[in-house]
Amino acid sequence: MQSIKKGLWRMITLIGTLSAVLVLIGAHDRAQATRIAPAAAGAHGNGDIVQLSTALVQDKLLIGSDGKISVAIDLTVEEMPALITDRPRQRIDLVVVLDRSGSMQGQKLDYARQAIVRMLDWLSPEDRLGLIIYDDTIQTLLPLTTVNESHRRIFAATVAQIQAGGGTNLGGGLQVGIDAARHFPAEGRLRKVILISDGLANHGITDPAALGRMASGAVAHGIAVSTVGVGYDFNESLMTALADYGAGRYHFLENPQTFTAVLQHEFESTRNVAAVGLEIRLPLKNGLRLLDAGGYPIQKEGNVAVIQPGDLLSAERRRIFLTLQLPVDRARQHTIGGLTVRYQHAGRPVTLTLPKPLTVACVADEAAVLGSIDKTVWGSQVVQEDFGRLKETVADAIRNGKKKEALDLIKTYESRTEAINSSVASPQVSENLEGEVQILRRSVEETFSGAPAAVAEKQKQNAKSLQYDGYKSRRDKK
Repeated sequence: MQSIKKGLWRMITLIGTLSAVLVLIGAHDRAQATRIAPAAAGAHGNGDIVQLSTALVQDKLLIGSDGKISVAIDLTVEEMPALITDRPRQRIDLVVVLDRSGSMQGQKLDYARQAIVRMLDWLSPEDRLGLIIYDDTIQTLLPLTTVNESHRRIFAATVAQIQAGGGTNLGGGLQVGIDAARHFPAEGRLRKVILISDGLANHGITDPAALGRMASGAVAHGIAVSTVGVGYDFNESLMTALADYGAGRYHFLENPQTFTAVLQHEFESTRNVAAVGLEIRLPLKNGLRLLDAGGYPIQKEGNVAVIQPGDLLSAERRRIFLTLQLPVDRARQHTIGGLTVRYQHAGRPVTLTLPKPLTVACVADEAAVLGSIDKTVWGSQVVQEDFGRLKETVADAIRNGKKKEALDLIKTYESRTEAINSSVASPQVSENLEGEVQILRRSVEETFSGAPAAVAEKQKQNAKSLQYDGYKSRRDKK
C-alpha cells in the first residue's frame, strides 16, 4: 500500500507470522474465571448488590399543560470486598482500535503508542489484549492474546512500529475490533473495545445509524464499546452515540498527553465492574410516553421502553432522569408502574422492581402543581439534566456558527427556570442561575469575538468542550 513505508511492510510480514502463533497460544490458555460472590440480598431484588430507588420531581400536572414530568432513577452499588487470595480478581479482555490516519501524525500517535505500552503494566497474565489499527484499510496487529512476559515484548515492539497514513475507515476498524473480542469465548471475562479517532469517518461505513447498530450489536454479545475523540476535528456526536449504543463511555481529549490517563481510567473501570449489562425497562401503558432518558438511546420491545446505561462500578452512585409525558386532557390520576432494572453479577441475572408504582395526579389548580414540586429533586434535575441538555444544544449552535440562537437558548432556559424557582426557592438552582449560566453566556460571547480564523478555531474547541460537559452531566458520568 502506497501510504505504508517499506519498513512497515517488513513489520507486517513478521506480525502475520506472530499473529498466527498467538492465536494458537490463545486457544490453549483460556481458564475458567472465578468471580466475586454476590453480596447479601437487598430490599428490591434477590441477591442484588444494586439498590434501586426513584423520586418524582412533582406528583401533580396541570390540565392542558405539555404533560411532561421527570423521574429520578437512583442506582447505588455496594462496595465490593477487597480481593483476597481465594478470590481472583476479575479477568478482562481489552481490544484497542487505533486510528492511524494521516492526521494522527506527530504527538497524537506518539502519546497513543506510549499509552498502549503502559497498559501492559496494568494487565495481568490472565488478561487478554488485542490491537487493531485503521486508516482507509484495517489491520489486526495483535489478536486477543494473554499478556504474559513473552507476549509483552511482542506487544511493545509491535506498537512502536505503528506509523500514520491514509484516511479514516472508522466503521471497519470498529467491526474488526468487535469481531476480535468475539473470537474467543468470554469465559466469565469482562470484555471491552476502546475505539480511538481524531477525524471524520470517510471510508467504509459512515452512516451514523449503521455505526450505532454495530455498537449495539456488540452489547448483545456482552462487549462494551468506549470511544476516545482526540483533538478538534472528530465527530463528537458520532463518538458519543457509539459509546451510548455500546454501553460504554465517551472521552474527549483536547491534549494528547492525557492518553495514558484515559486508557488507565478505562482499564480500572473495567476491572471494577460490579453490575454487567444494566437495563432499565419501563412499560408504556395508558398513554405514557418516554421522551428522554438522560441522553441514552431508547429502544422499544413491544410496549416496553428499554434503556442500557452501561455497567455499574463498585461503590458507584448514579442518577438518571427519565422525561415522561402523560395525557392531561382531564382530571385523573396516573399510575406509573412496572419499572424494573436488570443486570448480571457473578454470572447470575438479577431483577430489581419497585415495591409500589408512582402516582401522578392531573389537576386544574396551578398553585397545587407548583406546591407538589420536590425542591431537592427538582434542583438536582435542573443542574444535572436541564443544564446539561442546555450545554449540548448551545454546543450545537456554536458548532454551526449561530451565536444568536445560542444566546436565545440560554435566555429561554434562564427565564423558565427563574419563573419556577420564584415559587420553589431552590438554593441549588439559584446558584446555577447566578453562576454557571452567566459563565456559559460569556463563553458564547467570547467564542464569536476576534478574527474569523480565530473564531472558527474557538467554535470547534468550545463546541466539543461544552458537548462533553453536557454528556457527562446528563448521564452522571464521573
